[in-house]
Amino acid sequence: MVPIVSCTVVQQCIRWGVTELDIQELADLLKALGEVNRLSLVHRLCDCNTPQNATCLCECCSVDASGVSRHLKVLTEKGIVQVKKQGRERNYSLNRTFVAAQLRNLADKIESQQEMS
Repeated sequence: MVPIVSCTVVQQCIRWGVTELDIQELADLLKALGEVNRLSLVHRLCDCNTPQNATCLCECCSVDASGVSRHLKVLTEKGIVQVKKQGRERNYSLNRTFVAAQLRNLADKIESQQEMS
């Protein structure tokens, strides 16, 4: 794994209780959300009350079913989406608690540092 921040920034983050691993995990989450088709899938899953299969999710993206499956795999690997296998079918749902907590923590850090300035 290649460090994403300079030593000075890492030292400041450690003082604030944020580890280098926390920073890397957040960067990975934001990178996964930074692709337009993956973000479209997340937006679509926000509107769903029940898990959806990849075929149902194809409408929201400009890629075919295999592309949607690849994007869902990335989102699943980063913990953004959860998958439940039922026989040959896989149903996907948004891991709302995890995603909201990660983004809320980042927003809180941004706001708290702004208030200190």
